[in-house]
Amino acid sequence: MTYKSIATILHEPTQDKAAFECAIAFARKAGAHLHVLCVGVDDTDPGFYYAGAQALAVQQNFEFSQGVANTLETSARERLANEDIAWDVQNVTTLPGGLDIFVSDTMRFFDLIVLPTPYQETSDRADTLIFEASVLGANRPVLMVPPAWSHDVDFTNILIAWDDGVQAMAATRAGLPLIAQAKQAEITIVDPPVHSHERSDRGGRLAAYIARFGARADISILARSQPSIGHQLLTRAKERGVDLIVMGAYGRSPLREAILGGATRDMLRLTDIPILMAH
Repeated sequence: MTYKSIATILHEPTQDKAAFECAIAFARKAGAHLHVLCVGVDDTDPGFYYAGAQALAVQQNFEFSQGVANTLETSARERLANEDIAWDVQNVTTLPGGLDIFVSDTMRFFDLIVLPTPYQETSDRADTLIFEASVLGANRPVLMVPPAWSHDVDFTNILIAWDDGVQAMAATRAGLPLIAQAKQAEITIVDPPVHSHERSDRGGRLAAYIARFGARADISILARSQPSIGHQLLTRAKERGVDLIVMGAYGRSPLREAILGGATRDMLRLTDIPILMAH
């Protein structure tokens, strides 16, 4: 298993470029094709303008967003011009309501999507829309890169967050090319249910599965001792010097997580370590 087609998305000239640089390095390491999607997001709310100004304002805002997309495309092409990888750049302008649909449809054709980590202080609404459209709409694995991440992409120490769920299994499968090459891997289980059907060998089936790909993983079962699962996983990752976390995204719906909280949002809000997620 290898990644042959990688994508990243730029939507703001001032956004942190760590994910873009990571995507370039990752494509080089994997010998993969890199697709860069440059999006101008038109935030026009037609209802905001009085009747006589509406058409003019809509046109001006669309042209401004189109200019943003053009600027991003020019910058991306200049950055990639001397890279020894296969790449292409696409330019598109869309309304926020169309961003979800466009990303969901376009990103289906890539093995991995590399994006800035959403829900952080430097993130905006478009980062969240793009992430959720990629992982839920396109159903593709997403590698989230924290702001100012400057380390290489030789992920040698990986933590697999395991809860025996469908999403965790999808993320592990998506991360197998990286897990198989890592020097260390740990299957981390936090506060497992007492009556789980895995209670006699927690994480054992997953360890056996990834072993068939040439990977070896230790199993660590942790009692809940932190305010949230996210806090506990990140504490464990830092204790072990982990440089990549692999975990499922949205065991409950994004709406329920927004109201009730959840591990996905906690992890993305708190992390300073790259996370590979899948649904």
